[in-house]
Amino acid sequence: MFPMCLLLLISGTLAMNCSNSDDTFYLNTTTGEISMTINLPNKTITINDKADDDLKCFWFIESYVECTSMNLTSINLTECQTVQISVVENSTSKLIFNISSSMCEVTKCTGTAITALMREIQDHPSEGPKDLKRVLNMQNMCADLFKNDWTMRMMFIGVERGLIHNMMNISITGEPVYYDLRDLALTVFNLTNLTSADDKMVKIKAPELLPENNSYIPETWIPIDALQNIPEENRIVGVVTYKSPNQFLVKEELVRTMAIRIELDGGRQLGNLITPLKMKFKLLDPIIPVNYSLSCQYFNEYGNISLPDTVFWKTDGCVTKINDSVVECLCNHATPFAVLLIADLSIDGVHWQVLSYISYIGCGLSAFFTAISFLTYVITTNSRVDNANSIHVSLSGALFLLNTSFLLNEWGSSLGIRGVCVFIAAAIHYSLLSCFTWMAIEAVHLYLLLVKVFNTYYRHYMAKLSAIGWGLPGIVVGVSLAVKDIKPLYGPTEMTMADTNQTNTICWITDIPFFYSMNLAYFTIIFVLNSGILLTVTSRICQLQRYGSKGKPGKASLAWKDIGTVLGLTCLLGITWGLAFLSYGYVKLPILYLFSIFNSLQGFFIFLWICGTARKDRERAANTKSTSAALNISPAKPKEEMFPGNNPYQ
Repeated sequence: MFPMCLLLLISGTLAMNCSNSDDTFYLNTTTGEISMTINLPNKTITINDKADDDLKCFWFIESYVECTSMNLTSINLTECQTVQISVVENSTSKLIFNISSSMCEVTKCTGTAITALMREIQDHPSEGPKDLKRVLNMQNMCADLFKNDWTMRMMFIGVERGLIHNMMNISITGEPVYYDLRDLALTVFNLTNLTSADDKMVKIKAPELLPENNSYIPETWIPIDALQNIPEENRIVGVVTYKSPNQFLVKEELVRTMAIRIELDGGRQLGNLITPLKMKFKLLDPIIPVNYSLSCQYFNEYGNISLPDTVFWKTDGCVTKINDSVVECLCNHATPFAVLLIADLSIDGVHWQVLSYISYIGCGLSAFFTAISFLTYVITTNSRVDNANSIHVSLSGALFLLNTSFLLNEWGSSLGIRGVCVFIAAAIHYSLLSCFTWMAIEAVHLYLLLVKVFNTYYRHYMAKLSAIGWGLPGIVVGVSLAVKDIKPLYGPTEMTMADTNQTNTICWITDIPFFYSMNLAYFTIIFVLNSGILLTVTSRICQLQRYGSKGKPGKASLAWKDIGTVLGLTCLLGITWGLAFLSYGYVKLPILYLFSIFNSLQGFFIFLWICGTARKDRERAANTKSTSAALNISPAKPKEEMFPGNNPYQ
């Protein structure tokens, strides 16, 4: 880049238009602009450099240009200059040429070419601030490339962080060292002497960047206990403020404060802090639109860009406190921070309380009626002959375990005994996976009864289903408990309400990736399977209703019976759990109410289903007995005892 500081020393004014017919070079001291046009066979390169703007270069597309210092004393500043250039290298993506006393290198803004340049700087850093400035220039000149290619942007963030650490490695003593790189400012502190007013926090001043933004510079405090275990010579902290947060914006997030980065020398991580970092941000715009709220968030620099649902701006470990136009952020780790304006789709305390009552009452009713279903199954001999009824009761048993362990959760977490909390969390997880598995078994059995109508014999049918329904979740939870010494997966977990700073401790899964892989992914597979089978069965019921009711009275009543059957199967197969996929945006609140009502009462609904099918079985048995007595025929052995082909669902 041309030495812009020399332009400030030029006196007088000069404003002109230069012809592009020849290679030209001129200075405009009114605007502080250097302009150059280079005409080569089949290509024209234009370079513009303004004191108050980014350097721009165009060679068919945006390009990155880098020039060594130029001796301006040899150039007549009173007129446009026709310059002679000597080409050193000329290829499809790079041009190197000499002009006057300067050598310039022009590189097209392509992913391959710019990646190579950044890798070279990253692998062979040598000039401290100059290296970082070169990378910042690449981002500015190749703005479209970095805006549209997230791989390039994440690479830039990583290279920038590494170069910041290289600058922090410079030995300093005494006063902080300040770097102003126009796009960002860095101050490096040596915190050898850890003293402050309250002996718990040390205040560090974030660097100033632009005069108009000085009043918005965040106030920052670092807890002393986070640094006490670090040798004194390594207590080097770098604080970065950014002119613009654009490099961190993924989905057009609304950032309402300056962005700040806090780094520790040697790549050390400040994480899981007992005493959190404290930052106070002043809002750039104090007006908060309706249905929006402020949230302290950090940028996840290690997010997987190949996953479309990766969340880059997160709130984990951060608490937001708002006082007028000042937002106080308390975070237990150090990363890039900012205050974001987010859509206020949270649920207030009143709704949370109502949802809690619904869940507790529903779970209590379900636990009671699933227990009755199980006792009836044990006492009644005839019910154990029917495989479908056995599957219903097995699902009821899994729901009984889920409901009772859920009701014990708050009590277990309040004891403060980790072993009890781990047991309850594992019990909830086991019963939840068992419910999902038995829902899938219900769907497969339904498919065999109503779609695959062949009476195929399955040896030890219920024993095999029980091994899957109860054994598979047991293996998952057992392995999860076995690795507790390596990575604890169950235990107390802090839950924070979205609209307050109130927290509540529950016994549940403590590892987020494990939660998504073993719960959400597991249920998604079962939900897709059960939904497909339900659609197939519904289609078959409609066909039977269409052909079976022709010319018969009471067609409307039969249709209502079929609708009731489909709704019952929807509950039986756990399709209502799929409401969780819809609990987003402005429909979140009603969906959560429906989710809580239907799923907390699922055990009660299955009890009603079992009672309904039992009544139909008694009516069918009575009709069969009366017919057999009239014809003097012995009643046949129930087909369901031998084959899973009898249809108790109709």
